[in-house]
Amino acid sequence: MTHSLHRIGPHLDQEIIFILTPSKGVNSEGAEEKIKKFLDIIVSHDPVHYGDDRTGNRYTAGYEKITENLEGITNIHAVFNDFEKAKKALRKIVDADLGLSVVVSGLFDKAEACCKSAGIQYHSVEHSLGIWGNKKRLPDNKTLEILTMCGHGLVSANLIQAMADAVRNKEKSAKKAAEEMARLCLCGIFNTERAALILRELA
Repeated sequence: MTHSLHRIGPHLDQEIIFILTPSKGVNSEGAEEKIKKFLDIIVSHDPVHYGDDRTGNRYTAGYEKITENLEGITNIHAVFNDFEKAKKALRKIVDADLGLSVVVSGLFDKAEACCKSAGIQYHSVEHSLGIWGNKKRLPDNKTLEILTMCGHGLVSANLIQAMADAVRNKEKSAKKAAEEMARLCLCGIFNTERAALILRELA
């Protein structure tokens, strides 16, 4: 499964996530140039956020440091908040024919349309079954909309509430608060634009 699967709430209709994952021992050896090509395509199409869970994301490491530290087993992640940009990026990725696995994550109809625009058909679908068990201690739904953007759980509910308070009290802009939270999402799939919008709603 993918850690991008459990995002909830509104504002998801333009969001598309890409995850490049080489298979260790199968196609990872000598894959650095292919991985860099993928990253270059992603960055050239202006994603909201991107990163490498081994080195860091655009806020903590930046493009140069990420490319300097690429290994054959590096995973590259990116999130787009513009559907047209995501479609163009995927078309370039398909044309590059890298031979490495790419997960396209988003609402079913959007992910399907993104694939079709690139001339490909997805071969499998993963679906989140939601949250099971005792939900009484979960934060409110609006907080969960931000919390689930970091699939590794590195952006806490307490931090989200603190940032919403800071926005409410005009101590930070929603954009700045969202970027601070995005630094914690190592792999780079935290959508700062969507988070800023939700922070304003929380505030």
